[in-house]
Amino acid sequence: MGIYDDILDSVRLPRMYRVSQEFARDRVTDIARTIRREISQIPDIGRVRGKQVALAVGSRGIANLPEIVKTVIDVLIEHGASLFIVPAMGSHGGAIAQNQKIILEHLGISEQAMGVPIRATMDTDCIGHTPEGVPVYFDHYANCADFTVSIARIKPHSSFRGKYESGMVKMSVIGLGKQRGADYCHIKGMANMGANLEKIGRVHMERSNLLFCLGLMENAYDQTCMIRAFPRDNILREEPALLEKAKTYLPRIPFGNLDLLVVDEIGKNITGTGMDCNIVQRFTSEHMIARPFTKRLVVLDLTEESDGNASGIGLADIASRRAFEKMSMSKTYPNGLTARTTLGCKIPIIMDNDFDTIRAGIKTAPDADYENLRIVRIKNTLRLDEMEISEALVREAQAMEHISADSSGSPWRFSADGILLGREDETNV
Repeated sequence: MGIYDDILDSVRLPRMYRVSQEFARDRVTDIARTIRREISQIPDIGRVRGKQVALAVGSRGIANLPEIVKTVIDVLIEHGASLFIVPAMGSHGGAIAQNQKIILEHLGISEQAMGVPIRATMDTDCIGHTPEGVPVYFDHYANCADFTVSIARIKPHSSFRGKYESGMVKMSVIGLGKQRGADYCHIKGMANMGANLEKIGRVHMERSNLLFCLGLMENAYDQTCMIRAFPRDNILREEPALLEKAKTYLPRIPFGNLDLLVVDEIGKNITGTGMDCNIVQRFTSEHMIARPFTKRLVVLDLTEESDGNASGIGLADIASRRAFEKMSMSKTYPNGLTARTTLGCKIPIIMDNDFDTIRAGIKTAPDADYENLRIVRIKNTLRLDEMEISEALVREAQAMEHISADSSGSPWRFSADGILLGREDETNV
């Protein structure tokens, strides 16, 4: 018997119904062919022949990332370049070079799989200053190469707003700037992050050896829907319009006034804050305007690809012990210290297992109608095409044109040690 059973014994979990959301299905059908076409259109791509090129790869779980990286490598080698990979991920991995290499390996980017070396360092070179005198840093290995090529996914950022958010400029400033560059970009806080990113980004585009960036976009199904290669001189001009386009692909949870949102997993491979703040409407930055739609939010697990970085767990009210025990403070806190934010790194109430975590979320939801609990369960904030909802939400879902719902629900199912099972696991109960 659990130590909280007396307190939580009265909590009853409602039947849950699986629902599917329909989103725009634009997608790239032939990734390798598209990359080849885009790179071939880069002016003076022949300049890479006989040259050393650093390929900057970040820490996000980008769709089709291994195929994208390998294709870029193959195409550049075919053009006569000598390639190596540099981790471009600011302070991730605890701001330790070897950890950043491990993060790439978790994402399928290893020396063996890619066929080129990975050169990881936290050392940087100062390549210039902004008009205000802020130093601008660039990965030392990348700066020593003849050219650098980056890969970046364009999407709304979860902690600040600006002309440039998550994307090509940020990959240079934060990713290739490493911890030192990220620290200077965050120096005036998240409220000024957009302006700082643009100012420092302009120096990068003028002074770095960046040749081009392969810009990516994903639809709401986590599928690649755009691949374009942008010469360095075009990035500042073209990225703002791409950001606006990316906003149209951002999925959402289409219900309001929830008693509980259950998030199966968070992780740095999902988004920088573990779960997308734009979707859960809880932000790590105090200046961001939230539109709360749930009373309580619980987190059940941390992805293995996060390698212990639990940034964003502080956005939850309650988390399971298995998520907490995967958390490495030394890999989580450098993000908060660098970004000058603390909310995402705070530790929520920790319950022994998923069963108690969910019950505690319901128990602490204020002014809840226990006979008609409004609950949504999602796998993570990248996967909103399918979710589970409680019976109290079924009628609302059926009235929405872009949603289809199961006609019969199912009870919550847990393993003997209180771990929540998905429907695919129920046969193992």
